[in-house]
Amino acid sequence: MNDDWLKFKKYPHIGKPLTSKRDRSWLKAYIKNPENIANHKFVPLLHRTLSQRKYRPLENAPKNSSGKRQRTVSDKKERHIYFPSHLDSIIYSYYSHILTKAYEDYLENKPYGSVAVAYRKIPIGNGKSGNKSNIEFAFESFEFIENNKHRKLSIIVADVTSFFDNLDHRILHSQWKLVLNTNNLPDDHYTIFKNLVDNKYVNENELFKRFQHKLIIERFLPNDTSQKVLKRKKVSKIYNMRHENVVAFCDKDEFFEEATDLIRTDKPYKKDIRQKLNKKEKKGIPQGTPISATLANIYMLDFDERVHSETTSRNAYYQRYSDDLIIICDQEDEEYFYDLIRKEIEVEANLDIQPKKTNTYRYELDTNSDFKGGLMKNGKLNSNKQLEYLGFMYDGLKIRVKTAGFSKFYRTMKRSFRRGAHFAKKAHIPSDALFETRLYKRFTHLGSQRRMKWLPDENSPTGYSPSKQFDWGNFISYLNKANHVMKEINGDDTIIRQYRKVWNKFHRVKKATYEEILSEIK
Repeated sequence: MNDDWLKFKKYPHIGKPLTSKRDRSWLKAYIKNPENIANHKFVPLLHRTLSQRKYRPLENAPKNSSGKRQRTVSDKKERHIYFPSHLDSIIYSYYSHILTKAYEDYLENKPYGSVAVAYRKIPIGNGKSGNKSNIEFAFESFEFIENNKHRKLSIIVADVTSFFDNLDHRILHSQWKLVLNTNNLPDDHYTIFKNLVDNKYVNENELFKRFQHKLIIERFLPNDTSQKVLKRKKVSKIYNMRHENVVAFCDKDEFFEEATDLIRTDKPYKKDIRQKLNKKEKKGIPQGTPISATLANIYMLDFDERVHSETTSRNAYYQRYSDDLIIICDQEDEEYFYDLIRKEIEVEANLDIQPKKTNTYRYELDTNSDFKGGLMKNGKLNSNKQLEYLGFMYDGLKIRVKTAGFSKFYRTMKRSFRRGAHFAKKAHIPSDALFETRLYKRFTHLGSQRRMKWLPDENSPTGYSPSKQFDWGNFISYLNKANHVMKEINGDDTIIRQYRKVWNKFHRVKKATYEEILSEIK
């Protein structure tokens, strides 16, 4: 067994961060001993809420000169993320490694072994290195449509509501035992399971307020940049933590002595007591731990088997990417499969289908032998709404990246320029510098190439030496890869043409930002 699971990360939590040089040896010995894990005292998770604005076109809104409808800001989408402490995170990673192997072993030679594609290392094959991503998985679905254009097709794209938050603990426990091929969970595995379903956490903002006067920061020794020391410091705002290089809120013992009142959990746990208190059945596991994604795939094993069996018997196609699934079938089987997935999701898996994100599309050859269609809604076909899956759009002829992806990219670009302008204006000596190199690297084709990082090295003639780390590119890198993969269907550079205006938009935002900075300085 390799040690790919043993990864060291730096983010503020309860307890000091671990380091590869100092802690690798004892960590491996501690984590690989099942008795240690069975008796391990987990630290509460750190809870953070991520919000994202959604822009949607108004129904029946007039179109502008470009043919686009007026958009409005809808309610923010909130995601609840939970971060384990550094030691707990590595423990989860190790057991995720174990369960992933058990999951893959269980699926070996199973006919439905390839339908679940998320959170797995699936080789691209055909003489190509690397593993498949959402690009290749989306391509496989579109390829099935392309190869079956002679049929009248229905495509059902469904989304499970709050997937991780609603996993049934009894089903999860049963499936966990199934992949391990045991009647009872070993004590170490049960400890992991129990800690996840209990979901004890601390809100990040509350933890910061409690310890902000003595946060643990990392600093270089005076006149010696080769060594670092940990110190205590007060930080006024939570968003200044990164700038101050805060590595921990407090020590582990310090937390349990001073802040146990901050621990949150949904009690009671027992079903009969919750019923008496008129509480909903306790469900879900925290999203954000290294083991959560693996458990989600294990949870859906029976669902994948049953749906795959039915689609195979009717010459249909099924793929599941986490909580997103797609079924491609004959139009005459549309109602059958729609009812099937609802039954399997709601009755057998004890989850819910998200109505707003569950759509049915129909495509077929018209009188001119053109393959056309769109979204079926209220018994009518809307050709303005085309198939969307895994970040791509398909209109029966071409595959494009969803416009939402570009909108998010442009919002991030503008926000980065605003941040640069803020620091330029607030500097002790006013400056018009925007750290352009960083911005070009993030938002233009100049930063789209995969490059090896060079690190400072006093012993090197150039002052730098190559590392084993890489810059993996940016959104443009993703678009170039998508264009390369989808070109087999598109036949041209459709996706590259989608970002032809990025360079000009970047420079318009840059120019406006410099004008804003200069006006403030003057």
